[in-house]
Amino acid sequence: MNAEVAYAYRERKVEAEPLGEKAYHLRALQHLKLKTVVKESHCSPAHDLSFNLEDRQCSNLFATVGGNQATVYDDMHMGDYVAVVLNFVNMQTEHTKGGELHACSWLNAGACSDHPHGDAYLAVAGSCGDISVISVVEAQVLFLLKGHTTAVVDLASCSTRPGLLASLSKDGNVRIWDVISETCLACFPADATAMAFCPEGNSLVSGGHKGVLHTWELPEQGSATSTESPTKTAAEKHKTGSQDCRRQVLDMEGEAKHFEAIDCMRILPGNRLVTKSGDGRMIVWDLAAKTQISSWKVPSCNPKGGFKEVCRFGTTSRGDYICAGNSLGDVRVYDTITGRQVALVSPIKISAPVRACGLSEDCRHLLAALGNGYIFRYEYRKPSSGEGSPAEDSPAEESEED
Repeated sequence: MNAEVAYAYRERKVEAEPLGEKAYHLRALQHLKLKTVVKESHCSPAHDLSFNLEDRQCSNLFATVGGNQATVYDDMHMGDYVAVVLNFVNMQTEHTKGGELHACSWLNAGACSDHPHGDAYLAVAGSCGDISVISVVEAQVLFLLKGHTTAVVDLASCSTRPGLLASLSKDGNVRIWDVISETCLACFPADATAMAFCPEGNSLVSGGHKGVLHTWELPEQGSATSTESPTKTAAEKHKTGSQDCRRQVLDMEGEAKHFEAIDCMRILPGNRLVTKSGDGRMIVWDLAAKTQISSWKVPSCNPKGGFKEVCRFGTTSRGDYICAGNSLGDVRVYDTITGRQVALVSPIKISAPVRACGLSEDCRHLLAALGNGYIFRYEYRKPSSGEGSPAEDSPAEESEED
């Protein structure tokens, strides 16, 4: 930690302690201002943006994928600036065809890496169907997962089971991987558009084109311990298909429903599932009780754009707040429990759909990927003494409802 960052930590502590953590986070969200705009060199839309929520020690890292590039940034240790930690170009080699990248996911590398100070693993995939798992410390691909025959459009890791990864291809097929042994543990046609691991890691939730949710019970051998041949296992699973995984409609109780394709899903602490459809409808579910906790609608979303028009949302690691963008470039932050909108930010000199967004752990930074490779970074600017405390702040504009 350098002197500038140490000073910033002290200043934040002085401000946050009298307020309490929850009130400080709310104040930060309600005083976000555009401070930094990053233009990535691929000059094409960034399809995914993700903070590392798998390892608290690496929560300063966020990653983007766009064009044929994946970029990892440091969001914390350069004060009010962002720094490039790693840039990966998905070029054609003797091992992979390369090409455009569509999705990324951080992996729990705690039990997988031998580095004394730890490591962070980032899985990226796209048009060629291969999945590359990159070590941030070594700045190279450590694992290559081959098996999909069409483009991979979504990736999901399992926080409770290091090395476990799910991938979704454009044709709706899902594969479950043991990353360390590069083994495909299961393969099944799910007709899905988005997916997420259940908290315990032995089942998967998927969402489809008409908003229907399914759960998939994974086979017992679907753990990150298999030592079978990767090629043989992948071929066997491809032949047996869904026989290894039992599908069940996830019948949840609640007034709000999805009627458009699910374009993003996330699992939150407390056995909660968040789903978002292309029309901007967001619902927070209690998986254990199969009931609805809250719901709202993000204004000005385009439900007919296909996977390249997906607006992925972001959350804090504890799941207190969710940020989601729309087709105009606006990003709104919502309280997970109440569904109330607590913040709204808009870009300057550009009007383009938000493809993905994310929140930092302390809610001081909000990131949005929009346009042809632009990353907008909104930062908390401490209010003047006359602006009052969060309790005195006027509430953010409420989101539109059906």
